[in-house]
Amino acid sequence: MNDTNDEPPVAKRRGRPRQDIGSAALNDDRPFVTSLARGLSILRAFRAEDMVLGTQAIAERTGLHKTTVSRLLGTLTKLGYLRYMPEYGKYAVSNQVLTLGFAAIGRFGFSEIVRSHLEEMAAGGDCVVALSVRDGIDMMFVELIRKPTAVALNLNVGSRIPLALSAPGRAYLAATDEEERAELYARLAKLYRSEWPARKAALDEALQRVAVQGYSDSIGEWNPQHNAIGVAVRDPLTGDLYTISLGGNAARLPREVLIETHLPRLLKAAQAITALGAGLR
Repeated sequence: MNDTNDEPPVAKRRGRPRQDIGSAALNDDRPFVTSLARGLSILRAFRAEDMVLGTQAIAERTGLHKTTVSRLLGTLTKLGYLRYMPEYGKYAVSNQVLTLGFAAIGRFGFSEIVRSHLEEMAAGGDCVVALSVRDGIDMMFVELIRKPTAVALNLNVGSRIPLALSAPGRAYLAATDEEERAELYARLAKLYRSEWPARKAALDEALQRVAVQGYSDSIGEWNPQHNAIGVAVRDPLTGDLYTISLGGNAARLPREVLIETHLPRLLKAAQAITALGAGLR
């Protein structure tokens, strides 16, 4: 059965490799429920731009067998987190998923503090400023602000960008601990395969720049039309690692403009966010 006409969950053929849910998690001494991890990976397969997804697409994104995907889709549908859309033969995320995030949003005073600084930075030019979190081997925007006149790619809250190639991703990798960085490198190696040695060399060089200059950069490396700089910040209450970044159209924001005009404001915002965030404790 093809992806354009999926039925409600039924047994599917085998043959897809198991999902990479992280070697560190599997080797951890603490209890780890693989079925729960797989169920959550189904929900994470849906992206901001996805209206509906079929079994085949979800299997490809998660790396799970279609039989496993079908069973998990059935469970998530019965729990109300997904809806089966018979007119498309695919699945959509239901509003019940929002309840999973409201507990975090309810105490997310950190986001409110960050947002005021993002707005201030965005007012200073034709740029996009964002707060990002890591999602697998991507970075996902959880706050994003830009002026209507800003020329930028189709980026919105919920959009994902590559961990290894983007300024937010490089800021994150530079700030995280060695154990997590090693695990992420292993996952990136599986993603890039034969390209990984060259990718790793470029990434190592980028992280060395972060150590020297105090900020990350991606000058046309993720997208030739996009330049960006970023820094990492932590939620003082939870210790969670975030990044704030500023970027935009490469023609309007060449490296020189980013560094001379916008970098001081980015670093100032990061310092202010860290200082103000301490008040949430």
